[in-house]
Amino acid sequence: MNLKYKSKYKKIKRQIKQLVFENASLCDEVSQIQLDLKIAREERRFLIKRLMRHEGFDETTDKVADATSTTSQKLNNVPKKRGPKKRVTLNYGSNVDDIEKLKLMCEDKVDVDAQGKPKMPINLSNVLIHSLGEILPSNPNFHNSNWIYPVGYVATRIYAHPKDPQRKCVFTCKILNNAGYPQFQIIPDNDLDSVFFGETADICHRTLLETLRRSLSEGTRVPMNVQGEKFFGLSNSIVQSLLRLDPSFKLCTNFKEFLNKNESPGQTNIPEEKDPTMSFEALSLITMSAYHTMPEIKDEPPDELFDLN
Repeated sequence: MNLKYKSKYKKIKRQIKQLVFENASLCDEVSQIQLDLKIAREERRFLIKRLMRHEGFDETTDKVADATSTTSQKLNNVPKKRGPKKRVTLNYGSNVDDIEKLKLMCEDKVDVDAQGKPKMPINLSNVLIHSLGEILPSNPNFHNSNWIYPVGYVATRIYAHPKDPQRKCVFTCKILNNAGYPQFQIIPDNDLDSVFFGETADICHRTLLETLRRSLSEGTRVPMNVQGEKFFGLSNSIVQSLLRLDPSFKLCTNFKEFLNKNESPGQTNIPEEKDPTMSFEALSLITMSAYHTMPEIKDEPPDELFDLN
């Protein structure tokens, strides 16, 4: 009888010792995977910074632009010799176009080439415009009384990643022609498997906010302040002024006037940098204390367990 229990005891002892070694190896493997993930995150952050610098989101370029603008202002303040006044002539047809052109040139927010066309990309602090697209006045599906949706319009914006709200993500906003109807797309980090698309910009923005809500913890709620055109950058005054300069703009018969920020129905007057549905910094204030991405790993087993005889 004693031999029977002694054999069982030795068998259980061997199993426990094997489980201890297996647990230790798993802890080492998990720690190595965490280290690899940390390195991958650093590399990804470095690549995103390079992409932002390449697309115009660079602090040094902004400082250089500010310095050049101040020097140009000083040069403009130098009194010039009096002479006969010259009339300003532009290549655009009507007086409204001339006013819009002069407004853009005076604000120094859009660089124009020798042919009078705006240089791309256009950095509007929150949105980077890569292409203004083409206005289709003959198709009423691409414009309504308050908005114009040019085909081929491309813009990028930095916002929270839908699967990891604590991480920044570059969203590419596009307007395409899908069999005569506009198709709006929001692509995070050029991931074609996670595209938010729909027939309107509000559908894309609502789907993105709903995905963020599911990724966050239960105690954190993102306000469903759906503003699709604003997320795409179509509500920006500079973009609207550039669209007015297009000769096809006047041929849009259904269009009346762009909606102002205070005239949007059902929308609160919140600055874009403080709106958690538009700004990553505003959203991070909500998610900072409620969302955790790194799993907790238990401590390794003590060395005393390895001293089993």
